[in-house]
Amino acid sequence: MRSLKWVVALGLASMCAGTVARADVTGIYAGGSVGQARTDFSNDTLDSLFDGEDTAFKIFVGYRVLDWVGFEAGYFDLGEITLKHPQPGITQFRIEEAGFGAFGTLYWNIAPVDLFAKAGLVVSQTHTNLRTNGLFGPLDDSDNSTDLAWGFGAQVHFGKLAVRAEYERFELDTGPEFDAPDMISVGASWTFF
Repeated sequence: MRSLKWVVALGLASMCAGTVARADVTGIYAGGSVGQARTDFSNDTLDSLFDGEDTAFKIFVGYRVLDWVGFEAGYFDLGEITLKHPQPGITQFRIEEAGFGAFGTLYWNIAPVDLFAKAGLVVSQTHTNLRTNGLFGPLDDSDNSTDLAWGFGAQVHFGKLAVRAEYERFELDTGPEFDAPDMISVGASWTFF
């Protein structure tokens, strides 16, 4: 009889948790995430020269129209690609990647967790800065592009607050030897109404 009470109590607690997690899931929300961006290199020589990992962040706003569909837009900063070790004749090398994105999002609820997948377009700027010891002039160049991006993740709602973890891939054209950067992040959002 005692174990039956525990089963009933756990059942009621899980039902309440599911109700809390599902409260206020539709509406306009805003939030931010922080994580790590990574750019791999298809050339082993470049892989030994460059550090393609850096801290990344994003801020976003969205509108979850229904339980299963929504839209999201925001700014992302994927950090920098830098030299791993000093190189002869090069005093500074840095590639910065950042931009804005707009996504359509699909949700699947497995209480108390929302799984989601998204796809859309990003308008990005890649800024390259190279300084040398006089071998040739400094290079300071920016390249703008519009590319595809996609991602997936999971979030848990605590009333209007949602905590999320996600993976995103940005199909940016950084260069022929650079793979598309990706980002793993954790963050939170708040649903306003």
